[in-house]
Formats: sequence, structure tokens, C-alpha cells
Amino acid sequence: MRSGKDNIIVLTWLLGLWLLMSSAAAISEPRLSLTAEEQQWLNSVDEIRLCSDPDWMPYEGINEQGQHTGIMSDFHLLWSQMLDKPVVLQVTESWQQSLRFMQDKKCDVLSSAQELPSRRHYLRVTEPFIDYPFAVATQPDQPFIINLSPLMTEQFAMVRGYAAVDIIRQRYPEIQLTLVDSAQQGLKLVETGKLYGFIDTVPSINYQTLKHGISHITISGVLEDQYKMAVGIHKDLPQLLSIYNKAIDATQAVEQQRILNNWLSLSFEYQFNYTLMWQILAGVIALLGLFFYHYYTVNRHNRELQQVNRQLQHISHSDHLTGLPNRYYLHQAFETELSRYQRYQHGFSLLIIDIDHFKTVNDHFGHVVGDEIIRQMAGLFSEHIRDNDVVGRWGGEEFLILCPDTNLQGARTLAEHLRERIAQTHFGIDNMTVTASFGVTDYRDGEMIKDCIRRADQALYQAKHNGRNQTVVF
Repeated sequence: MRSGKDNIIVLTWLLGLWLLMSSAAAISEPRLSLTAEEQQWLNSVDEIRLCSDPDWMPYEGINEQGQHTGIMSDFHLLWSQMLDKPVVLQVTESWQQSLRFMQDKKCDVLSSAQELPSRRHYLRVTEPFIDYPFAVATQPDQPFIINLSPLMTEQFAMVRGYAAVDIIRQRYPEIQLTLVDSAQQGLKLVETGKLYGFIDTVPSINYQTLKHGISHITISGVLEDQYKMAVGIHKDLPQLLSIYNKAIDATQAVEQQRILNNWLSLSFEYQFNYTLMWQILAGVIALLGLFFYHYYTVNRHNRELQQVNRQLQHISHSDHLTGLPNRYYLHQAFETELSRYQRYQHGFSLLIIDIDHFKTVNDHFGHVVGDEIIRQMAGLFSEHIRDNDVVGRWGGEEFLILCPDTNLQGARTLAEHLRERIAQTHFGIDNMTVTASFGVTDYRDGEMIKDCIRRADQALYQAKHNGRNQTVVF
């Protein structure tokens, strides 16, 4: 027979064990609080039929084995586990076919969707859970784009049938759009100069350019307009719409970050070791262990989330070939310097650099050699500028250096130093010297940033017209 002391020990141990199990459950998938009507509907079906876009990576696609893949596939797997109900993919060959399947009630759920008047007769959408900004991909020599309004005479490509087309047309009614069957087709039309730009979200453009080797395309602008990612539900299934809204609302930020991270090739892993905790023999030790474990995991999650956010910011601000700031980041740097100038009258200058005869290098030696020269050039600039200067890849074989607190003479001196260093550097091509031309200017009171950049561009054009491998100051 147990003594009173033994009973207290056992009860204390059981209390600690129960608290530990409750903590583990709280860290895993949350329980959904469904109404009786919602639960009754869920019990009445064996599976939830899902339609998706077969070719919209990294968001989603259908692989060669007929499986759903991409960011949205991970979200739907998570929600399927929350609902304890299998979500079964209905394989389609195109986005248009997926929309027809939804209209014909062959699918219950459309993996990703937007609220559009043209779809209301058969589709309802959940609350959005992720926002993605639209971006414009152009050839590298095009100017930075903030707003599409001045470019209504240019021709842009977008993928046919996507909600993004309606969003952009609503914002810019006069825009000239060519609708294509795939992102690859649209990007190729831009790369070959047949169209001015391709409009999609930043992750989609990055994924498609890397997948299909479209290297001479750059993101020239990130628009204010955003694609709000939501899930489409057939209008005849209001209970399922309510259920999915609850699942989306219950999706933890940590899970969202983990899923996004998987498809952005970042390292973000969770490792929980419960073995030691299950060995706790006394309630007091269990409670203490649980307290310290909770403190440790929360802080570790916070650190990992901060690290992922820093990596995501680096991806959106960096050129994938050189690691230097891209045009989007450079534009932000311009705005910062303009604010400093307006507040403190601190002037700044800028250099635009273009590698001479770069097309000849690509034609004779191939894009692999050309890309290596661009990487080496980026390293040279980073090594020989001041700590407060900002160097970035402006597009293609062009670089831009922003020089705070620098007048024209100082900028000219820096340009000449860099030009001479480039001419003296061996870039690995036998019997060929690589040189560069420089256009230099400074910011002038009252002008817009684009006017300052245009003047530096004109100086660069004059340098190349004069014979290249020289610096021209305007």
C-alpha cells in the first residue's frame, strides 16, 4: 500500500506530465473551434477536392508525378491536417481548366484565388493570408519603374486568366497588355525585345528566370499594387468557406514563415528534443523543466524568425548574380540621400559604369564567362569604394555607385581610380583587356532623382561615344 507521501509524489508527477503534454500540443497544430453545422458538413464528406494552377511556381504547380507542389501545397497539407480530412488534388492541364472544374463542381477548393466580379457566380474567397507585391521585369537597360502610368504606350506581358490581369487593368485602364500562356513565354518575349516588360510577383519572376536560364532580365520596379493570396471555395459550400477561414486564422506565424522559407531556399529548421523531458520523475522537476524549455524555445523561435526576416530582406534587396544591392535597394538609397540633402543640405554624387564591349565578350566566350566578369567587377568595386558609398548592379553589365557627401571633383577622382584599376586587372580572358566607361554627375537642388540619373546616363553615353575607357562628367 502506498503511503500519503508516495501518493503526493505520484500526483505531482502526473501533474507535471499533463502540463508537458499540454505544452507539446500547444506548439503543434492548433485545434479548430467548429460549429455543429460546420462539423456536420465535414463529417458528411470523405475528402475535399482541390484544383490548382499547374504552372505558377514557386507558389504552386503539378509535378511530373501528378502531385501538388509549391508554397500553396504546403499550406493545404497543413490545413488538411488541421481538419483531419484528406485534400485530394484534381489534376488539370492549365489554369483555365482548373477554373472550369470549379464552375462544373468537380472541385470544392481552388488552391489560390482572388475576389473578382467575373467569378462571383461560382466562387467565394477566404480572407487573404499573404501579400505579394507586383514587380516589372524588363531588359537591363530600362529605367527604374515606380509607377506604370508614364508607360501606357509600352507593351507589357501577363499570364492569361490570372486575377493579376484584372487588378492591373483596374489600376491602369489604358495599359497595353499582351496575354501569354506562361511566365516563361512572357519573359522570353521581353528578353528578345518584342515586349517592354513582364508583370508578375517578385518570387514568381525570380523563380522563372532561374529555372529557365533567362539571365538578361532584371526586375526594374516593384509596384505599390499587391496580390493578396487567398483560397477559393465553391459558392455552394458556405460551411467549407467558414472552415477554411478558421484554419487560415489558426495558422501560426511560425508555420507561415517555415513554409515560405522552404521555397525561398533558406535554412530554417525546428528541432525539438522531448526525450529528456519524458525522463523527468518528479513534478517539481517537470514544472521547472517545462518553464525553462518554454523560455528557451520562444527565444530560439524569435531569433530564427529574425534571421529569416533578415534573409528575406536581403533576397528582395540583392542582385542574385553579384550579391550587390539591386535597383530596388538603390532607389531606396537615393530617397534616403535626397531626404538628407533636403534636411541638412548634404550633397551627393553618383557614378554609372558600363563594361565596354560586353556583348562581344558574351558572343565570343559565352554568358558563363560574362557572368564571371560581372562578379569580379562587383568585387573590385566593393573593395575600392568608401564605407559610406553604396554600389549596386544597375542592370546587365551596368553598375551604379552612390557617393554621399561627395562633390563632382571627388566623384571624378573615384571614377578615374576605379577605371584605372579595371584596366590593370586580369579578368581571366587571354589576349583581352576588360575596360569600363564612367558617367559622373551630382545632385542639383530642386530636381527629381530620375533627372539626376538621366544626366549620369547621358555622361556615360558620351564616354562610350568618345571611344570608351574614359570618364565624362556632366
